[in-house]
Order: sequence, then structure tokens, then C-alpha cells
Amino acid sequence: MDIITIHGLRKTFGKGESAVKALDGIDLAIEKGKFTAVIGVSGSGKTTLLNMIGGLDTPDEGEILVDGVNLAGLSEKELAVFRRKQVGFVYQNFNLIPTLTVRENILFPLSLAGEAFDRAFFDEISGLLGLKQRLHAYPHELSGGGRQRVAIARALLAKPSVVLADEPTGNLDSKSSQNVLGLLKLSVETYGQTLVMITHNLEIVQMADRVVRIGDGRIQAQGET
Repeated sequence: MDIITIHGLRKTFGKGESAVKALDGIDLAIEKGKFTAVIGVSGSGKTTLLNMIGGLDTPDEGEILVDGVNLAGLSEKELAVFRRKQVGFVYQNFNLIPTLTVRENILFPLSLAGEAFDRAFFDEISGLLGLKQRLHAYPHELSGGGRQRVAIARALLAKPSVVLADEPTGNLDSKSSQNVLGLLKLSVETYGQTLVMITHNLEIVQMADRVVRIGDGRIQAQGET
């Protein structure tokens, strides 16, 4: 069963001679509960595609459906709700707030929206990601791998159907990268979520269920690993 379906996706940045086609007619289906790795050289359109799936940017043409929701029909307010409830984001630079504790960082998106959180689930993912003893620490007191685990916990707390990760191990050493990836895969498998990850790491690619290669804004190849 496909949880993400994309048809005829096009996006151009700039105008005239300086215009760049970031996406040039993308058709893609991503299966529910699977780990899909998106690869390609810098400027190939990977991040633009990820941002489109997450409702952070809008296409010039085409259609995106995520878990039955057509993003083209949503207002800005509805897109914000969609992002908060349906999508978890994990970035290379962690995007943690330095003045907040680990606990406060994990809860921040829901707190900002004034929404209650599932305390039992919070305890569960804190334990799964090895954060229970560090909830009152601040980001600068953690290693890079520790900060990325906080980012993963924050992404999972709203129980999203899709987790989007943009080079989540890009700033980590090899050991931390393997630990974080293992935890991310474990958490996604545990909660039946779908993981879409941009990466240049060939070891990570080999761990994916499926690989999609993008070049010049188009899908060049895709298949099972």
C-alpha cells in the first residue's frame, strides 16, 4: 500500500535565463512502512522533493498525496496542522533550541501548538532512544549523536505517519551515524511509520528497503535494495 503518491511534480526557482528546474516531472510512489533512501548529487532536486512531501514548499505543477491528503487543496493553516500531525522532520543540523532542555525540545512543537502529549508514549520513546537520563540536560551538554536522538524523539512524539530525514547523519562520526540510523530504523519499524531519507552515505543506502536516484530534477532510477 502506497502512503505517498506524486504525479507530474514540477518546481522552478528563478526566472528567465537564471531559472533552475529543481523538479522536472516527478512521478513517484512510496510504500507505507518502508525505508526509502533518496540519492543524487548536490542540486539534483532531493531536498526540494523532500520539502514538497512535507508541505514546506508548493509545486508549480503536479499533485502530492500523503496518507490520503492532497496537499494542493490545503490552506497555509491546514498545511501547518498537516506538518505537525502527519510528518516528523529530522535535519542534519538537529535544529534544537539551545536554551531549552532535552525534555522541552522534544515537547516544543506540541507545546507551541497548545496540544497535550501522550505521557506514556513520551516515556516509551525516551527509553527507546536512550534519553531518559538526559531529559534535564541542555543540547550543548550532549554529543552530536545525542542531539540527533533528541531530534528523532521530537519528530516521533506526534506519532506521524511519515518521517522525513535530510542527511541526518551528515554531521556525525561513523560510529554515531550507525547508532543514530539504527535507532531511527528501529523507531520507525516499531511504530509502523514510513521513512524517507536523503543521504550520500552508501552504507545507509544499503540498509534501505528501496533506493530512488534523482538527477536534474528527474528520477533516473529506482528499485529495491
